[in-house]
Amino acid sequence: MLRAALYARVSTEGQKEEQTVKVQIAEIETAIKSDGNSLLESCKYVDDGWSGAILERPSLDLMRQDAREKKFDILYVYDRGRLARKFVYQEIVIEELANLDITFKSLHDINGKTPEEQLMGSVMGVFHEYERLKITERFRIGKLNKVRAGKLLGYQAPYGYDYIPIKGKGLDKINGKFVINEEEAKVVKMIFEWIGVECISIKEVIRRLYDMGIPPKKQRRDAWTNGPLHRMLKNETYTGTHHYYKSESVMTKNPMAKTQKKYQHRHSMKGSRKTRPRTEWLAVEVPRIISDELFQKAQAQIKSNSKHSQRCKKNPYLFGGLIQCTCGSNRTGEGQNGHFYYRCTDRLLKFPKPRTCNQPGVNVQVLDTVGWAKLCELMTDPALLQQQLDRYAEEKKLLAGQSPKKDELRMQLKALEQEERRYVKAWGKGTMSEAVYTDQMNSVARRRKELTDMLKKPEADKLAQLREIDLETSVEPFKQYLTNLGYEDKLFTVRKIVDKIIATKEQVRICGKIPAYASSLSVNKVGLNAEHSDTRDTIQANKQEQVGLNAKYWYCRSAECRQVYPVQRPD
Repeated sequence: MLRAALYARVSTEGQKEEQTVKVQIAEIETAIKSDGNSLLESCKYVDDGWSGAILERPSLDLMRQDAREKKFDILYVYDRGRLARKFVYQEIVIEELANLDITFKSLHDINGKTPEEQLMGSVMGVFHEYERLKITERFRIGKLNKVRAGKLLGYQAPYGYDYIPIKGKGLDKINGKFVINEEEAKVVKMIFEWIGVECISIKEVIRRLYDMGIPPKKQRRDAWTNGPLHRMLKNETYTGTHHYYKSESVMTKNPMAKTQKKYQHRHSMKGSRKTRPRTEWLAVEVPRIISDELFQKAQAQIKSNSKHSQRCKKNPYLFGGLIQCTCGSNRTGEGQNGHFYYRCTDRLLKFPKPRTCNQPGVNVQVLDTVGWAKLCELMTDPALLQQQLDRYAEEKKLLAGQSPKKDELRMQLKALEQEERRYVKAWGKGTMSEAVYTDQMNSVARRRKELTDMLKKPEADKLAQLREIDLETSVEPFKQYLTNLGYEDKLFTVRKIVDKIIATKEQVRICGKIPAYASSLSVNKVGLNAEHSDTRDTIQANKQEQVGLNAKYWYCRSAECRQVYPVQRPD
């Protein structure tokens, strides 16, 4: 009688839940008993939910260690595929057991002693590897076909949704779907509005949610963290389109060192994810929670938060995160003893190689003072404001011309009155239920209000009032307001207006979004090149007039002084 051990394995959580491994164990125990061997209780090795594509499994490693300690004489498995799905891994373990004089027996493979029988057993081992590849491919194709048909694959729904699982079978089958969880959806909308409209940081979102007592979905802790919120804000599912096939599993490039917990999350060799090209993504329509416009605003603000994060900035830099050098590298603020400059980062990026850009630093005091002054000048320029006002009035006039005439609106109101009488008559005769009657009457009332409001709109009066505004007088309070702004308010204004700044020691070019309806405009001393769009046109400075930031010659006495003293620019 030999001391027997058994090894069993299933690769998926579904098989684990269905307890298919018990079927393997029961059949192996029957075989051991029929062979007249004794199964040791301490020599039952089971890996539940582990892939056969990897060799490092907790129970398999324990079995190999016990084999070296001669704790059993024969090992039983259901088939070679349970030992490993890769043929080479099967041979490694089987040869290791053979060198220890331990017999290996597979219940559903050829256990050969002659060279011919060993060859046939090896061929069957190769087929186990082939079978794994075929199973994987069938699952992949099946999932893709289901998604292409517009059906959801069942799994944990994102925050804001509940997943209704599949019901029924065959012709009575109802596919799973996402439905909006109203309470969670309110939180989702609130978070997107905080980021996209109020322009706050994720840290501030976490603080507000904690103060309001709103826990995460799984409620494992009472406070949200950056990861779930960042994934929520990047998730396009909330706009009504859920994507599959966005990423693929790949081998981990830098796996963690082996520890006692090395098996906790490593049920597969492919422990990392790689994003697929967007053209390969598959879309499934789901209920919408937020608008596309709000989603895009949130994305822009997330990018802005990352770009303008204060991190460990000890000193104020009004244009920090916006300035670039002419070489294309960013400029960052640095300095000591009260002398601060926006310096090119080329020397840091190229280190330890020699730097390729030798542009000197830009004095922070000079650039922040002159740049802010010019922004204030443009924001309070009556000529620019008048052009914007004229553009607004022209758009309103165009929209007014496209609206229905008043005669047509009155005809529609009369038609609604006749429709209302028909509903009353039908309800009086009993041919219409009270619920339907109420819905139809509410619809009529809503449409009547819309038409009445359109008739009452005094568009002409509003446009006339706009043209009567005295901009020269109106901008004075705004000038005073800008003058009294604190640093934080100035910083907020700059980030809303300025896209980027290209600066050298001698001159600066500011690209921004101050609305103006002019194809070309000469501005004294600074160039503001706004990106062209349907609501903004390019503002270009006269090439003869730029901001001079040369500390030695143009706009200050010296770099150490940090004061702005306008002097005559040399010819």
